[in-house]
Amino acid sequence: MRRNTNVALVSLGLLLGTAGCDSFLTGNNLSDNPNLPTAASIQQLFVGVQAGQFAFEEGTVAMMMCEWVQACSAGNSRFVQQAAQYNFGEGSNIGANSGDWTSVYAGGGLIDIKQVEADAQATGDSSWLGVAKIWEAFTMGTASAMWGDIPHSEAVAGNTSPALDNRFVILANLQTLLDQAIAELTDGSGAGPGAADLVLSGDNAAWIRVAWTLKARFYMHTAESLGTPAYTAAIAAALNGINDATGASDFSSFHTLATSERNMWAQFQTSSGFGTDLEAGKALVDYMNARTDPRRAQYFCQNSLGGYGGDDYNTPPPPNTISNFACQPSRFADNARIPYVTYVENELILAEAYAQTADEPSARTHLNNAYATVPGLASTAGAATGAALMDSIMLEKWVATFQNMESMSDYRRTCIPALVPSTNSFNFTHVPGRLFYPQNERNVNTNIPDGSVQLATHGFRNAGDQHACQGSDNLP
Repeated sequence: MRRNTNVALVSLGLLLGTAGCDSFLTGNNLSDNPNLPTAASIQQLFVGVQAGQFAFEEGTVAMMMCEWVQACSAGNSRFVQQAAQYNFGEGSNIGANSGDWTSVYAGGGLIDIKQVEADAQATGDSSWLGVAKIWEAFTMGTASAMWGDIPHSEAVAGNTSPALDNRFVILANLQTLLDQAIAELTDGSGAGPGAADLVLSGDNAAWIRVAWTLKARFYMHTAESLGTPAYTAAIAAALNGINDATGASDFSSFHTLATSERNMWAQFQTSSGFGTDLEAGKALVDYMNARTDPRRAQYFCQNSLGGYGGDDYNTPPPPNTISNFACQPSRFADNARIPYVTYVENELILAEAYAQTADEPSARTHLNNAYATVPGLASTAGAATGAALMDSIMLEKWVATFQNMESMSDYRRTCIPALVPSTNSFNFTHVPGRLFYPQNERNVNTNIPDGSVQLATHGFRNAGDQHACQGSDNLP
């Protein structure tokens, strides 16, 4: 039976900012859409949730984070290049990302995830409930990493001014939510989503391991502030995490060759009119070139000289040396599954956490496990210790998390790789630490501070982040 995600060209709406001046909690959930049945089935809602979150995870924010960690770059002086050069404000879609914000909460977002949970609970389907809770944790954890304090506990239909929950409270609550999901999936009552699960086909055991890896990820999000206890908790969680080195049990998106079901990177490249703007980032390409990384052909097109090169805005590149994505490399293929939570991430969480808790032999073991998933990639771990070992771990994770927003969280926590901020006209002297809240949301939610307050709070960083590499940009 053919799976139908009905993704449509939603990426264009995200990139161009389709959200109006309405609260994201007002009448936008799938079950309240006048173009859909009055009471959508749990199957319809769940497929819509997956499609909506595929779009969020592969939309404008993902593109911006790819640029900010200099895995991607851009040309042609349009909004894609402006995003890479931190030229954004709360009133623009670039930086505020109102379409992406709406995707987190409205149709296909939190409101519908909560409805899936309620429907599953009402029928006693613990399997489906557990999967839905993992989707909630994944969505809200990603959104909090991008915007910091966000609505969660009060984000219910009809509440147009939900409070912004402290990010560390959100992360603690998500740990509890994932514990519940693990218990429910272990119980296994009910048929579960089955074929409606476009990621793992209702495999409870695989979803349990995804939940443990997400727990490890979220512990790492607190490590900069909490230190050893966070690393220790991350190790305990990751040891139960995804352990299938083939990638078959990874939490990845689902796409097909159908026009409306292609992955968002492919849709942006071929259908948005802006695809020629996106280029390879010089920092990532230079690192991959230096190690003859076999993943270059998966990530980038060859330049006209037959090699790979990128742009960084700080040093004009030689003619004909920049790689782009016009050839649709395999990670930009129409039906490419974009990895969100993976075995490789799990191994590199273990490597980082062991390195930070003085167990360097274990750190090297897990780093080498990650290397082993890339045929033809030589290990650079050797007998590395201290800062050199951390560099090896985090640089490998930087390469492996191409197209994944988690790469930005890793950079903010470790300041690896050592990036030179892009030249920009907005006076940023460091890579920005977060996104603005959308102005159209601030217009209806009295709990959201104006842009000047956002810039002056935590140096325009998330609470708890210290970012030695980013300093404090309290911009005018």
